[in-house]
Amino acid sequence: MTLGPKPYYWPNSDTVSYGGSPPIATRTGWMAVALLPFVLVLGTKANLISALTGVPHEKLQVFHHWTSYAMFVLALIHTFPFIVYNIQQGEMVSEWNSSVVYWTGVAALIPQAYLTFMSLPWIRNRYYEFFKATHFLIALLFILFFFFHCDFRLTSWDYFIAGGSLYVFSLLTSLIRTHLINGRHTATLSLLPCGLLQIKIPTIINWTPGQHVFIRFSSPRTGIALHSLTSHPFTICSTSHDVQAANKANEMIFYVKPKRGITGRLANIASKSPGSGHGVLVEGPYGGIEPSNIARSESAVIISGGSGGGFSLAVFEAALQMNKTNCCDPNQNIDAAEKRKTIRVVFATQSEDVARWYREQIESLLALHGVGTEGIDVSIHVTGSSYSSPNTNHHLDIERKEQQPAVKEARTEESIDPLSSSSEALSETHNADENANTSASVFAKGRPDLPRLVASSAESGAGKRVAVFVCGPASMLNDVRNAAAREQERILRGGSGGELYLHSESFSW
Repeated sequence: MTLGPKPYYWPNSDTVSYGGSPPIATRTGWMAVALLPFVLVLGTKANLISALTGVPHEKLQVFHHWTSYAMFVLALIHTFPFIVYNIQQGEMVSEWNSSVVYWTGVAALIPQAYLTFMSLPWIRNRYYEFFKATHFLIALLFILFFFFHCDFRLTSWDYFIAGGSLYVFSLLTSLIRTHLINGRHTATLSLLPCGLLQIKIPTIINWTPGQHVFIRFSSPRTGIALHSLTSHPFTICSTSHDVQAANKANEMIFYVKPKRGITGRLANIASKSPGSGHGVLVEGPYGGIEPSNIARSESAVIISGGSGGGFSLAVFEAALQMNKTNCCDPNQNIDAAEKRKTIRVVFATQSEDVARWYREQIESLLALHGVGTEGIDVSIHVTGSSYSSPNTNHHLDIERKEQQPAVKEARTEESIDPLSSSSEALSETHNADENANTSASVFAKGRPDLPRLVASSAESGAGKRVAVFVCGPASMLNDVRNAAAREQERILRGGSGGELYLHSESFSW
């Protein structure tokens, strides 16, 4: 649409004049104006696109980024032909001095360029707090000068009305939900021995596994008062229940790795005042996994790394709850073994302390729901160089607790295949005590072979639905996504296996 129609410039002559506006500049200018409502709406959380399509707002962020990039490129193509034409005519200085259109166009282009370049991933991630603090102010300046630049020409006003109306609707929806429906909450901060920050918020809000909320800390305490002006996304690491049936409130639990900005300041407060309470506003929840995607699968593969471990705990607990419900439902005339879904958990971290914390969380969830550990395999991989464990062939039994797994440790120098390493340890445990109804967790040094894990899970699920859930760094997501795509293609071509479902989450924003 930009370069297709020609001519780019009018073939004016001494006898014929088509006008002074180059066609390519006029066309791209209107295309940029038409993108404005999409840029505004795709950047909001409670937007109509998500409501109509069911696609959560965080999945729409990529479209917000690329429509913004396209709008900036169109703005540049709109600008330069006017400069070229007026320089050729010798009218550039007079147009700049006499027409408000030219200087307002430049005034709009400067903040637009700032927003575009600062939103590039490697820049945004490095200066996230600064970009977050300046994003809305710079965007407001851009919209203001863009409005004056359009100057009510033709139907430009219609696009501003549409974009503004949709944005205000989304903003009001978020405010009503946050202040009137959710209301104020109190968050309790604790710094765990493994270095993670734990945030607990008692609430009557319900949510589904993998959902996230935006938390605004309204406490006037020194160190986080400035952050009360903005809200911050956190993934919920627990599951909710029916408040009325249980006669007790839900508890949102978050596990956060402290870094710079607000998470570092919160960790500092938690270390000085453990268990301290802070007033917060909770917006959401958003995103997450549709519970039916867990319920309809016969096998669940839960993969996580680093800060994504909290996400996997919520999915794991939801799968345990469904196993407990299915096995205890007297209306289903099916053997308990057939009702129970197999659950495979793979967690990778650089920290041995975080690995042991994760094992404790898994054991606590198994004990809490009391469903036994048959069909549940857990592999915990420590990728850091400082990890020290028993020798390769020496297995150390750790205290066996009632309804909790026997945890074994193994070490290899090379990259670990989660299938072979864990299967060996699991078979030893089952042979030792077949009646204990327990499985085993495995500590291993090295990275898990995720492509092989996905492939074997898909191949072993002949005629069954296998659900893969992954949350972790970009490299982990890419490995699992590519492996899942290959397996889905193989199944479509008639290969062994049933249905393969993939849900991926990134803990970067």
